[in-house]
Amino acid sequence: MPISSFRRICTVAACAALAAGCSTLPPPATEGPGKFADAHFHIANYAYQGASLKQLLRDYMKDDMVRSTVMPLPLQQKWDGFEQYAGDKVAPTYYLGPKAELYYYAFADAMYAKEYLTLTPAEQGRLDLMITGFNPMDRYAAQHIKRALLTFPGAFTGIGEFTVHKELVSRKIAGDPISYTAVGGRQPPDTTEKDGKLSLYSPALVDILKTVAETGLVATLHNDIYPADVTYDGTVEALRPQNNYEAGLTQLCVQAPGASVIWAHTGLGRFVKPTRDHLQMVSRVLDACPGWSVDISWDIVQERFIKPEPGMPSTDEWAQFVTRYQDRVLWGSDTVIYSRNVVDAKGVPVSMGKRMTFDQYMAVPKITSPLFEKVGPQISQKVRVGNYVKLFDGAKKKVRAWEAAHAADDVWDLSAR
Repeated sequence: MPISSFRRICTVAACAALAAGCSTLPPPATEGPGKFADAHFHIANYAYQGASLKQLLRDYMKDDMVRSTVMPLPLQQKWDGFEQYAGDKVAPTYYLGPKAELYYYAFADAMYAKEYLTLTPAEQGRLDLMITGFNPMDRYAAQHIKRALLTFPGAFTGIGEFTVHKELVSRKIAGDPISYTAVGGRQPPDTTEKDGKLSLYSPALVDILKTVAETGLVATLHNDIYPADVTYDGTVEALRPQNNYEAGLTQLCVQAPGASVIWAHTGLGRFVKPTRDHLQMVSRVLDACPGWSVDISWDIVQERFIKPEPGMPSTDEWAQFVTRYQDRVLWGSDTVIYSRNVVDAKGVPVSMGKRMTFDQYMAVPKITSPLFEKVGPQISQKVRVGNYVKLFDGAKKKVRAWEAAHAADDVWDLSAR
């Protein structure tokens, strides 16, 4: 179908949605101690089991969850027929467990954009759809982002969450190591033998963030604060906090200063735990990168804010950090709405994945209640809702303006540089 014909169909769909939206109730109020906007929400798992946007709005976004990003995970877990994961009793639906690699799943962008454009304006106003189906180490990724905007105008607000360095995930992603493709085999300073496929020094990342700045999109980036060597089954081989990624992050934002970036989880993860000086490192990155924010998402990470282990920042220190950067911190759940198939050490199925219940989802905001009590209601309101609304509403306006200005662009002839 010609792109012009597709745009006409999208326009007709938008008009129909507008007409339908006239009779809908207004979105819930964003003010109040129990209100949240989810800056980090995954609508499907690593096997693309998940929920539709209608299901998300109907079953999970009740009055207290007023806004949400929609982040399809960019990576599919390969179901390798020769591995016979779990004795072929269940399929692999998560990166932790199977040996097979992860690969980028570009169809996700079309799946959700198609549905988003059928929603009413009121429904669309509560969701912020993110482009995820691109390889951040590929210099053609910037073209993919622009093609997604031009093919589905009116659909997207941001990109990501996309991953550079992440515990065992970056180790499993399909692709050649940088040492194999680089001239003379030279590797950038943030790659290792076991994590040699991705780098913060990649020109592709600069291209992506310059595209983010040009289009007005918001980017959510996952990059651990320090390297962790973890095997496919979750065995930790080494944690190397002394080799942190602070320099790599700051050089990236300097090269694309106009990009709006949310650094996910302040660089923490399942195995990458906060060190004594964690907040000092994050502060230095934010000070060097005025266009960057952070999200405080993922229940595993949030528990460490509230119940820190020895050698971690205290809850009071987290409260001081949030207070200092109160306009640049966003709350998120990092929920994956469809749980994974779980097997024990012998490969015997323990539980089968299923869609999360509303009560399970709404249990996540309660984790950070002690932190929000410490910072007070005004700052809490900013982090829970206000910063999200300001950032994503501003992005929507910029992106829609970029789309209008480039409506005549030929998606089959976009410049690669």
